[in-house]
Amino acid sequence: MSMKKKSLTLTLLILFLATAGQLFARQAPQAMFDEANNLLEEGELNAAMAQYRSIVESGAVSGGLYLNMGITAVQLDSMGLAKYYFMKAQEFEATYEEAATALEYVDSQFSRQSAMLPKLPWDRAVDWIIEVPQTSGLFLLGFFITLSGLVMVYLKWFNKLNFSKLPAVVATLLVTGSAIALLSFYADYVDQRYDEAVFTHSSSRVYESPDPETALVSIAYEGYELTIDQFLSEERENWYYIRLGNGQYGWIPQEGVKVL
Repeated sequence: MSMKKKSLTLTLLILFLATAGQLFARQAPQAMFDEANNLLEEGELNAAMAQYRSIVESGAVSGGLYLNMGITAVQLDSMGLAKYYFMKAQEFEATYEEAATALEYVDSQFSRQSAMLPKLPWDRAVDWIIEVPQTSGLFLLGFFITLSGLVMVYLKWFNKLNFSKLPAVVATLLVTGSAIALLSFYADYVDQRYDEAVFTHSSSRVYESPDPETALVSIAYEGYELTIDQFLSEERENWYYIRLGNGQYGWIPQEGVKVL
């Protein structure tokens, strides 16, 4: 065989293997998901959960996957873990309603309920910014509003635009655009700094400092929702600085905390 034919054959083989590998990568998670569902139906709960977790590790996540993991956790009598998976399933539009119904049931099963302070209007507004227009969209809006004000200034310099209320309009555009852009930066900062989490073990003490010898602040029980301050948590390995639903702050060991 000539060198040219060998080269062509090798190229075709590489292309075939690459295509086959991509096809296998697409099919493998679905095959694993089907196998896990069969294990769940047969009552092999631990094996099903292990299979579901392998799919999560592969990155092929979906609302249906998290929903089935929650159902498996309920049957394993691990309600805290079930709550975590149902909350993950709520992040997907296709399974939002089913997950919400499942969460109502799971929450009713906890013997200890966490007091939950309502979010302040400002916090709700920041959550809305992060979820709906997103920080990048809000920044672009602020940028274009500010740019519009600057364009008017330039047009006035070249005598292309002039009316009595022009200074007021320009000032309004510049202030509004800058404020919106700054708001987007703040919302992004909040999004980067804080994460929601669920406690999945039976209980854990919350301390004043990341040291079990310090004063006890509270106790977190299975199913409690937590807010993690990731910036402060970086100061101490294996600990999270958290805010409980009742507004108390403290340090908790990472074991049992599942970050959403």
